[in-house]
This record gives sequence, structure tokens and C-alpha cells, in this order.
Amino acid sequence: MLDIGWSELLLVIVVAILVIGPQDIPKAMLALGRLVRRFQYVKFALSQQFEDLMKDADLAELRRLNEEAAAEHQHHDLDEAGADEEEHEQESGQAQPQEGEGEADDDIDHTATRH
Repeated sequence: MLDIGWSELLLVIVVAILVIGPQDIPKAMLALGRLVRRFQYVKFALSQQFEDLMKDADLAELRRLNEEAAAEHQHHDLDEAGADEEEHEQESGQAQPQEGEGEADDDIDHTATRH
């Protein structure tokens, strides 16, 4: 992350002692520690909010995809059931009348004979 070696760290400490003074160094380090802790907390909070946002977006997308897949699966099952029924009727050679078909034939008296 930061490429600071021992020599650079020693130089920063010497400059801090000369600029801040030996008696104010503990106060400065405490303030620096608090500042670093705040930055870490802000980083953590932002990353959590981002992850929560991504989870919500992913869940919404997954729900939408799941609903689409379920609708497609149901439609596909209905198509297969209809095709299976038609195939069975063709194999048996007995086509059963669909709804509305054959109702006109029910009005005819089949018992009457022609002479």
C-alpha cells in the first residue's frame, strides 16, 4: 500500500518531533489514530451499503428471472400435455370431439330409420 521503509519512517518521526515538539507528540498521535479509525469506519460503512445495494439488485433480478422461468416452464408443460394428448388420440384412432364439436349431432335422432 504505502511503500515506506524504515529510513523514511525514522525521517518522519524526526520531522514530527522537530515540528510538533516532544510534549505534543502523544496528542498528535491520538488525533491521528482517531482520524485513521474514522476513515476505516467510513470505508466499512460505504462498502456495507454498496454490498447491500448489490444484494438487493441481485435478488430483484433473480426473482424476475425465476418468475420468467416458472412462467416459461408452465407454458412449456401445457404445450407438451396438449401434444401428448393429440398424439395419443391419433395413435388410438379415436379422435374425441373438442369442446363445441359434435353438439349439432346430438340434436339428430339416430333411432330413425330410412325407408
